[in-house]
Amino acid sequence: MKKKLLLIPLALLLALSLVAIGCPTPPEETTPPTTAPPTTPAPPAKDEIVLGQAIALSGPYTIGAGVTQVAPNDMWIEEVNAEGGIYVEEYGKKLPLRLIRYDDTSDVGTQVKLTEKLILEDKVDFILGPWSTAMWFAIAPTVNEYKYPVIAPTVDSLQLREMWEEIPYLFIHLNQPKEKAEAMVDMALDLGVETMVAGHLQDLHGIEYAQGVVPQLAAAGVEVLAYKSFPIGVKDLTPMLKEFKSLNPDAAFIFAYPDENFLITAQSIEVGFNPKLFFCSIGIAFSPYREIFGAETVEGMMGAGAWHPSAPYTGAKEFWDRMTAWSGPGGTDWLGNAYCYSAVQVLQQAIEGAGTLDRVKVRDYIASATFDTVIGPVYYEKQLNMQVPGHVGQWQNGEFHIVAAKELATADIIYPKPAWPTP
Repeated sequence: MKKKLLLIPLALLLALSLVAIGCPTPPEETTPPTTAPPTTPAPPAKDEIVLGQAIALSGPYTIGAGVTQVAPNDMWIEEVNAEGGIYVEEYGKKLPLRLIRYDDTSDVGTQVKLTEKLILEDKVDFILGPWSTAMWFAIAPTVNEYKYPVIAPTVDSLQLREMWEEIPYLFIHLNQPKEKAEAMVDMALDLGVETMVAGHLQDLHGIEYAQGVVPQLAAAGVEVLAYKSFPIGVKDLTPMLKEFKSLNPDAAFIFAYPDENFLITAQSIEVGFNPKLFFCSIGIAFSPYREIFGAETVEGMMGAGAWHPSAPYTGAKEFWDRMTAWSGPGGTDWLGNAYCYSAVQVLQQAIEGAGTLDRVKVRDYIASATFDTVIGPVYYEKQLNMQVPGHVGQWQNGEFHIVAAKELATADIIYPKPAWPTP
């Protein structure tokens, strides 16, 4: 009996052991370690936005660069800094602007070297860019290689606009020869122009602009009586102008820079060449042109592109009042100042809109947004600005009015052009 009683506890122990083996004890509950979400590293400290610009401060491009581009760039920088700078969201504050500027001496090779210096040595945040078509064409590969978005307000180039896929960081801001030519053809036909002469400077601006305009005028039925070219730095164009005068054309179209167009005006007065329509591309819209020759003398002269402070764009009149006060009444460009100022307005709004100084993000913002500027609502398709205030301007009563295209005009065309005043 005692043996049976002793076996009961042993059997119970064995049963409990089997139960324990079949049903292991659950592990103690533990709280999994908390993993902190990844954080975006704060951008390095930044107290300013550094801008770089290589531009003609000497050489044949000096007048154009100074009047057209340097003045509005400098005025904009002063205005922005007076407001504390540009607000950049990633830094949570406004950053003032500082400009590093070099003289490219009107030399293409020097321009490219200085642009590389600004990027690689000075490590500027953004590039404002040069003056003249040839210069913009030359730096296009550089700014694209280093991914610097630049807005080009002083370039007329059929080639650059066709290369848009190869140069995604270059935005062509100025209206171009193709569109200007279409407006000029419509204007010439409306006025009844039947014959013309043409001349161009032997550089990229003159060649491309002439090639964009003259064939279209000829195809529209305007007879080209003479077509000439001349070099940069030419000092005497009276032989060409005397030949033009002998042909008695209805219109003359000259594609050149300020130095040459000022010379052509002076020597046309000397030889008495005064076609009913007289168009010269760059420099005619300069108020120094009016000041040198006199408002009565330049009455009816036409030039490339056009903008007028009466155009219905945000801040247009106020901008012109500030620009005139900045440069003086005799130091403004009735076309280029507005384009150059609107270009930096785009840059400022793109930095503010993107909220960063990351140049790739700023570039993408420029490519996709619309910007409120003194030339109207700017937006880009294939890096070409689609907003145009006017294609042809004409001096009338001391102001450079938009006369083409017709739907953009701020004044009716004077045709025929008045005779040169008698000395």
